Amino acid sequence: MESSTSRWLIAAYRPVTLFSLRMTHATSKGGKTLVVPTPYSVKMALLDACFRCFGSAEALDSAHKVFDWIKGREIQVRPPKHCVVNNTFIKVLDWSREPVDGPFKSTIVYREFAFFSGDDLLLAIDAAGLSEEDQSVLAQLFAHINTLGKRGGFWQFIGSERVEGTLPFGFTVPRPTATFEQIANYGLTQALDDFGEALCAASNGFERVSTYGSGTVRLGEQRVLTATAIPYRRRTASRHFTRYERVERPNS
Repeated sequence: MESSTSRWLIAAYRPVTLFSLRMTHATSKGGKTLVVPTPYSVKMALLDACFRCFGSAEALDSAHKVFDWIKGREIQVRPPKHCVVNNTFIKVLDWSREPVDGPFKSTIVYREFAFFSGDDLLLAIDAAGLSEEDQSVLAQLFAHINTLGKRGGFWQFIGSERVEGTLPFGFTVPRPTATFEQIANYGLTQALDDFGEALCAASNGFERVSTYGSGTVRLGEQRVLTATAIPYRRRTASRHFTRYERVERPNS
C-alpha cells in the first residue's frame, strides 16, 4: 500500500561530484556502490549537520533532540533522472601483512562511482507530528548537508519544501510496502540500511551512533537492512559502465 497521509519535508540537492556508497556486504576490495543514499546515512548526515548549524554550547544538546525526532522516521529518496555507474579498478595503499618496507603496500581494488544528471536528488523525511518549529530546524539542518555517501561525494543544497499527503511516484519504497504499480515498474532493488528498532528503543541510542559515545551498532539489531525498490531501469551496460534511467508513472 502507499504511504499513509502525512506531512513530508523534502530537500533537493544537485550533484557536484561522483557518488559512491559501498553496499553493506561489499568487501573492502570489491566496493560495489549503491545508487542512492540510505536512510541511515541521511540521518547521520542530519546529526553531523547539528555541529555546524549550532554553536558549540548547544550543538550536542541539539543533536540529542534531533536524534529523538528522526530516529524512527521513514526516509524516501527520488534519485536524479539519469545515473551512470562507472566500473573501475584503482590502486590504493593497504596494510601490509609483512611490513618489511613499511606498514603499507600498494594493491588493486574494485570501485564503482555513480554520475548523476537530469534533475535534482530529493530526500523526503516523514514529518508528521513535528511542530512547525521542529520542521524549520530540520529544514535548516538539510541546508547544512553538503556531502552524502563516501567522503568527497559533494552535493549542492537547492532548497526544501513541505508536502501534504502521499509522496508522488518516483521515490524509493521498501518492497514489503510497495504498490503493485511500483513493483511492476521499478527495475532495481538494493538493500538499504536504517536505524533498527533496537536502536530507536535504546536509552543510549545517541551514544551508540556517536563516534565518541559508548556502545555499539550491530548489523541486524541496531542497524537493519531493508530490500528497497528503486525507480531505476537499466538502459545500457558494458564491462565499463551501467546506465540507468528513472522510470516515470505509466501513461503520465
